[in-house]
Formats: sequence, C-alpha cells, structure tokens
Amino acid sequence: MLTIRGTIMYKKFLSIVAIFILSILLILPNQIVDSASFNQRLAGQTRYETAAKIAQEGWTSSNYAVVASGEGFADALSAAPLAKKYNAPILLTGKNTLDSNTKSELQSLGVKNVFLIGGTGSISDNVKSELGSMNITVTRISGKDRFETSLEVAKNLGDINGIVVTNAYGFADALSIAPIAADQGMAVILTSSDSLSSDIQTFLNSINYSKSYIIGGTGVVGHSVASQLKNVTRLSGASRYETNAAVLKQFADNLSYDKVYVASGENYPDALSGSVLAASNNSPLILVGNSFDPSVISSIQAQHDKYNDVVVLGGAAVVSDALINDIVSGVFIPSISDEEIKKLIYNADQAYVKIHLLASYDKNDAIYTDNAYYKLKDNVNTYDKLFKYYNVYFSEKKSNYFINSGLFVNSNNTFYILGCDPGARSLILEAKLENKTIDKNKMNVTLLCYNEEGVFPNEEYPPEYENYTLIYEDGRWVVDDCDNSDWNDFNYRDNHNLNQ
Repeated sequence: MLTIRGTIMYKKFLSIVAIFILSILLILPNQIVDSASFNQRLAGQTRYETAAKIAQEGWTSSNYAVVASGEGFADALSAAPLAKKYNAPILLTGKNTLDSNTKSELQSLGVKNVFLIGGTGSISDNVKSELGSMNITVTRISGKDRFETSLEVAKNLGDINGIVVTNAYGFADALSIAPIAADQGMAVILTSSDSLSSDIQTFLNSINYSKSYIIGGTGVVGHSVASQLKNVTRLSGASRYETNAAVLKQFADNLSYDKVYVASGENYPDALSGSVLAASNNSPLILVGNSFDPSVISSIQAQHDKYNDVVVLGGAAVVSDALINDIVSGVFIPSISDEEIKKLIYNADQAYVKIHLLASYDKNDAIYTDNAYYKLKDNVNTYDKLFKYYNVYFSEKKSNYFINSGLFVNSNNTFYILGCDPGARSLILEAKLENKTIDKNKMNVTLLCYNEEGVFPNEEYPPEYENYTLIYEDGRWVVDDCDNSDWNDFNYRDNHNLNQ
C-alpha cells in the first residue's frame, strides 16, 4: 500500500515520464520533415517514354503541349519558359514520325494545341500533319537557325521579366537555368560565343527588361556579348556542374527545396522534359554525371536540410541508384579505382613496414622484457604522433589496434617498438584485384597476389589471396582490416606500459 508520501512521489514520477514522452513526440515530426526520401524515378525505355512519364507526373489534363525534337537539342533549349506560360508539358518526337509514346500522352491529356519547336530540319511536316489529324491545332515556332528559333520562342512569351543568354552549341548551361527562367518568366536566348545576332539585338532593344544573366564562362559567351546586355550577371564555373551549382546558389532564395529534381548532365532529353515540371513546383534541377563533382556536393549539402522528396528524371543507366542514395542521405562517398585501391593498400603496408625504420636500435636506449624494445625517434614516439602516423592510411580502429598491440611498449609516455623483422612483403601493386564489394561506406577487396617465388599461381603453386576491408572515414578511404598475419597475429596483445 502506498503512503501519502509514496503517492506524491509516484505522481511526480508519472509527471516526469509524461513530460519526457511529450518532448519526444514534439521532436519526432521535425526529424521526419528534415529527412529526404527517394520519392520516385520517372523513367521509360526511351527518352520519348521518359518524357511521357514526366508529363503524367505533372499533368492529368492540358489544353497545350510543347513538342520538341528528341534527336537534337538546339531548338528545344529555349522552350521551358513557353511551356510554363501555357502550363504545358514538354514532349519529344522523332524527325519524321510522331513517337507513339508522345501520341498516346497527347491523347490522354486531351491536348488541343501544340507548339512545335524548330523547323522542318528538326521536325518534319509529316509530324505536323499527324498532329493535325488528331484534331490538334499546331503552331510551329522556328527560325532560320537555332539563334532565330530562340528569338521566335521569346516573341511568343508576351511579357518578359528578364533575359537569359547561353551558348547555342551546348545544352548543359541552358538546362541549369531552364526551370528558373521558366518560373520567373525570363526568355532563354541562344548565342554564339562572340556576338548576339542583329535580329536578337533589335528585339532586345525593343523590349523593356531590367535584368539579364549569362550562363557559362567567357569561353562560351564572351565579353562582347555581355556588353550588348543590360544589368548583366554572369553565372559560370569550370565545368557544367560548377555552373549548375552557381545557378542554384544565385537563385537559392527563390527556390523551394521541399522537392528536388535530379537529371543527367551528360545528355539533354530528360532534363529538358523535366525542366517545366521542376518550374511548376518552383524546384531546383540538379545535374549529375557518373560521379559527383565537388561543386555539386557543396550545392546539395548547402540546402540538404530542406529536402523532403528527391525525384529522378531518367533511368538508372543515366542516374545511378548509388548517386541518388548519396543525395538522399546527404553523405557523399567518392568512387575509387582499382589502381587507387591497390595504391592505398600498398601505402598502408609500407607504413606498417617503415615504422620499424623509425627506431634508434641503440641497445643502450632499449627496454628488455622477454623481448627487446627500441626507442622510437622523436617524430613518432608519443601516442598522438603514432596515431597520426598510422591514421594517414589506416582507420582509427586499426591505428589504435597497432598502438595497443604487443608491437609497442610505453614508458614514461615514450613509445618503444619491438625489435623484429616485418618480413617479406606481398607485391601489392602487381596483384590482381579479384573481387570488390561495396556496402555504403565499407568495401571488401580480395587481391590475388604473386607468391613468394614472384609468379602468379599456376599448376605448381596454389593461389595466394589477401582480403582487405576499406572504409570511408573522415572524408577519405582508409584500410580498416586485413587477413595478413603480419598485421594481426601479434603474440603480445596487451599494451606493455612499464609504468603500471
């Protein structure tokens, strides 16, 4: 039976528990919101099917659609602002025949009007006729070349809030800005590196715009072009990915990072079709290659706490699941080649060997137990110095393992090393990397090594394998473990601290 005092204490206990549970419940929703998820991948067997799936994601019906070439990027680069104006998806087609995926999607959306971007050299009149036979009104927007086509698209925008200028002979810079230009009602104008065409200059002089952006460095859009624009800001980098990062940084305050779109920067179709979908959600479009450019990593990490959903434009062949997993987690582990793996293991093994060369081997400056231990030189004779020495190539765990193994004794905070011969070494650089498996930040590697006679295994000599574990730690790959007996099989496991 509870006493009055016991009852009071019990109620206080319950109150504390209730407050604790309430605090946890208040914290959890924020954790859920702050974590990104791999929401979906919009992909088909072809670029045309991918464009159709992107349209399905963004639209259940539409009176308008923009149809561009799936075989060349030049005419289509300026299309995103036009598509955004009419709340229209961007679909792709071949030159001579309307793609079946595009035809099906136009019918499903109930499209009544199509803007056909580019001349007959890009999309033939046969495609236009096919569209007409579907009771669709077709408006072809084109010029005598890619520059004039971008101008004609701009003329169809009506009110223009700004000008974006990119080089006409590359697609990546235009794709970086396309969703933002579309969202803000800016025209995308294509140019050569040295000058705007006279028709484009005339058009720009005839409209009232207050700001302009050049996307790309002076090598692709020169100073002479910049001098023909009003209130110009250049956004560029050393690569297409640095330029993409520069664009996203410039407009970071104008974007919603709740949903982000990711597409390949190595080709144009998926990013082009997805640009207007990103614009409709006021979302950034992140371009990636086969691996992450450091500028892309920095760009993602700067806003990652705002990410909720990550949507991929295109299949795993163009944007791998591994890349997306890194974007979702916000943890980026760079790839490492087979040769770099062997070089790392070789350097680690050399560090293991060379520590034996960093002792005095003066018998008058040694400690004798069951074995002889020789004083290490000043640059490695303390715990911190030894750890720093090993941790260049070994993990924290393995570095501590070596220091606390029977290889060393510690006397008055000075380390002594066991006098021993590290033995013959495997020819790691000449070995064959037989197997490699990666699981997040851990990699297991099997090397098929030369045997002691200096030859690969054959009928006379059995194979000699060495298994290594590498981990990604503190921003770099390091060696964490190995079945090499030299590294692991010390007879003196305890740290021989003579002061104890």
